[in-house]
Amino acid sequence: MRKRKGPARRPGGPSYVGRLALVVALLAVRALSERFDGPGPLISDRLAVALMAAELPGEGLELPAPEVSALMAFLPAAGDADGPKATDDEPQAQPAPGVDPGGDPDPDQQPATTGPDTSGEPQTAPDNGGFSAQSPPPETPENPAVGTTITGESGEYTNLGGGIYVKNRTDYSVDLDAMLEKPLDFSPESSAVLIVHTHGSEAYNPAGEDIYVPSDPSRTEDRSYNVVRLGDELEKLLSARGITVYHDRELHDYPSYAGSYERTLTAINAQLKAHPEIRVVIDLHRDALEGDGVLYKTVAHVGDRPSAQVMLICGTNFSGLKHPGWRDNLSFALKLQKAMVTKYPTLARPLKISEYRYNQHATPGSLILEVGTNGNTLQEALTALEYFGDCMGDVLAG
Repeated sequence: MRKRKGPARRPGGPSYVGRLALVVALLAVRALSERFDGPGPLISDRLAVALMAAELPGEGLELPAPEVSALMAFLPAAGDADGPKATDDEPQAQPAPGVDPGGDPDPDQQPATTGPDTSGEPQTAPDNGGFSAQSPPPETPENPAVGTTITGESGEYTNLGGGIYVKNRTDYSVDLDAMLEKPLDFSPESSAVLIVHTHGSEAYNPAGEDIYVPSDPSRTEDRSYNVVRLGDELEKLLSARGITVYHDRELHDYPSYAGSYERTLTAINAQLKAHPEIRVVIDLHRDALEGDGVLYKTVAHVGDRPSAQVMLICGTNFSGLKHPGWRDNLSFALKLQKAMVTKYPTLARPLKISEYRYNQHATPGSLILEVGTNGNTLQEALTALEYFGDCMGDVLAG
């Protein structure tokens, strides 16, 4: 039990007498509810105490932490007419002309002054398309996260049917049905897979035994807890299916976050030179969803284990950088998306067609894979990756 002092009374807010009347009414409802038969009172003792403390700040009431955390995370603050506002889940910063989001200059365009890497994970809440808020228990007292399942059933998404939703961030008109049916531009059964991590230090919400030393918020250089750990697991899953896998375990976002895509491209080109059979490059990330002080976690309703969702991002040449084969990547992405929505409904967030290139011009099977968010735990991300690896194995097996 701990004591919590409530916030100071807001100008124009209810008087102390008015708030006291609310508490009396609350207690009356609590007492009345006990008179009726049923599984329990309408208002629990612990939640009643939490509500009373919110109305009578400074009265030294004992507050149970879990109820207070859940209440404050799920309900709008007292006096606010609106709760958390869900906004688009895209980064708002635009790259400098002629420069890929990670500082990947195009030699055919005028060089621009290298600025900060603007291709990092979005910092806003998910949009309202398919948003469903839950109130799961917090992973740690310091990092409570609100669950959301992003399905694409509403919002600015294209519905291909069968649960496949696509968000097109470009002005290109794309025949998605034709892209889905288009044969892959490589032989899946004889192709090798390369796993890289442009932002390898991205980590998850500490929980249970998965506690790490952060190098930055939601980041760690410890490969046992960042997305490199997920790359290790994906390598094992695909190798068990007879697929040749190479894994670049370097942290390309350290010591500097800026220029991380440049460094990843250098690593990709080195791997392609050493292993020309590589046709698929998976740049494995984790997303970040935050808004109005609320941390969000994605929730896939699959099986009996808590699982995050995953999202595929397919780059294009819309930003002006050369990427003539982006439709081949899109065809591969759509086949993966179909496999996920068919085998594990709600595992996949809507597929995103991005205006940026993200080094995906390197091979005809290059994609960004984002597993969970900074609100998810490592174990939830690993569960999601297991499902994804199963689907990717199916697609590559032909």
